[in-house]
Amino acid sequence: MLDGGSADTYRLVLDESSFDFRGHDDEDVCRAVGLLNDLFEELNGGRHPVARWSDVYEFSCRDDLALHDVLFGRETALPDRDERQRLMRLLDRLPCWDDEEPAGVPLEVHIDECGPVFAPTVGYALLAATKQFSVACVTLPLAGQAGPRAVRGECGEGEVFFLASTEALPRFWRASMISEKVSESEFYRRGQDAFPNLVLHEGLSFGSFDGSYQNLRESVLAVLAEVNDRFAAVWDEVNGQPHEVEARMGSRGVDMSRESVKTRGSHKHMAMRDVDHDGKRFRCEWHAKLERHRNRIHFSLPDPALDGRVLIGLFVDHLPTA
Repeated sequence: MLDGGSADTYRLVLDESSFDFRGHDDEDVCRAVGLLNDLFEELNGGRHPVARWSDVYEFSCRDDLALHDVLFGRETALPDRDERQRLMRLLDRLPCWDDEEPAGVPLEVHIDECGPVFAPTVGYALLAATKQFSVACVTLPLAGQAGPRAVRGECGEGEVFFLASTEALPRFWRASMISEKVSESEFYRRGQDAFPNLVLHEGLSFGSFDGSYQNLRESVLAVLAEVNDRFAAVWDEVNGQPHEVEARMGSRGVDMSRESVKTRGSHKHMAMRDVDHDGKRFRCEWHAKLERHRNRIHFSLPDPALDGRVLIGLFVDHLPTA
């Protein structure tokens, strides 16, 4: 099961230890359960379904009461019947990561030097991390776990990513691309998840840069992450004023600019920045610089034809300018 080349290995798993309701009143728990239900529906509508521990209903979450009792017990059930039943339906649909009981999964783990806590699913994700394979733990919002955390258990130590919202997913996929040292072809494939606001043109190649894929992977990923997360928002905030966009993105460590007036006035030079994609021509007149003197990532403005996304059109050493 925990084989990086296996299609059976789950990337997203439900952290049953986040169902620790102690210290939280019923209203907070019901609200968190509703948010988790929404998250399940979003995630399971995507390409990577969430898996769970087969005994999740037996997890002790309050005063020695199992999750099943707190959700559906005659005297102990939470008051929001609709959300309780929705959670049951959603949990029942999830596959179980331990159907084949992968060997070596620790049942107790330490997270950020706290614990130990009983968390078999976190142990599953930790074991995967020790094999250089990234698995994210989906948590109930009450847990307060977010982002990468240092985890250790009997199988070793590693970094496990925790998330309670779909907004955190791109960060997980980006981190996985670094920790797993993915191939160039996998970089583009995983880019669908890592950069949801971008379209990576099928003609992109790290071979067009001056330098190797291995040496440039992390710097390209960092630039694409900033363009994905901030470029469209900044463009709107400053009403498309190029110098303001450059300044704001520069404050985030990204050296980017629009082509100069002189270059934009040259049909010959601007044609080099035109990229055909899905039957339409896009002008990639903005570029980010990996270094001052070489290696550029050219991209378009957000385009309705791309559902508001940005086309990453060209990886180049340097295009001629007028």
